[in-house]
Amino acid sequence: MNKKQEQQILDYYSTTDKYIHSKTHSNAHQTVFTKESDKYQWLVLEQKSQCEVEVRQTDGHGTITARDNYELTRNIPKCVGVERLCEGANFQIPFNDDEVHLIYQFGEQGKAETDASLSAILPQIKDSDTKQIVSSTLKKLNALSEETCA
Repeated sequence: MNKKQEQQILDYYSTTDKYIHSKTHSNAHQTVFTKESDKYQWLVLEQKSQCEVEVRQTDGHGTITARDNYELTRNIPKCVGVERLCEGANFQIPFNDDEVHLIYQFGEQGKAETDASLSAILPQIKDSDTKQIVSSTLKKLNALSEETCA
């Protein structure tokens, strides 16, 4: 992973508080970023192979809330796998490629807006496979907290 790809991935996860590179916790196989205001919120970029990176994000308690996999092709990292922590439970909810693309296409600023956008298109969908994808995406999103969706 080159520095440009690393910065692109970092920018995906930096919202209001910026992550800071941690030389203490980083090594040859993983780059660790922390938040200045919280010692438990980490973003770990782990090189799995020359073309694959796993990104783990933790919350203010050190719990992994997101695990994403990126394929490094050309200059743009492509997200190929997404898992989010289920609200009130201790397991990750995986999103398949179709669900991820749907969220990218209809996703709004937060969980409620994305839910509203997907719910609005659901009655108009005629194809049963597409309707199933939208329904499963809505079900998975509803199992996540607002913070995890962000």
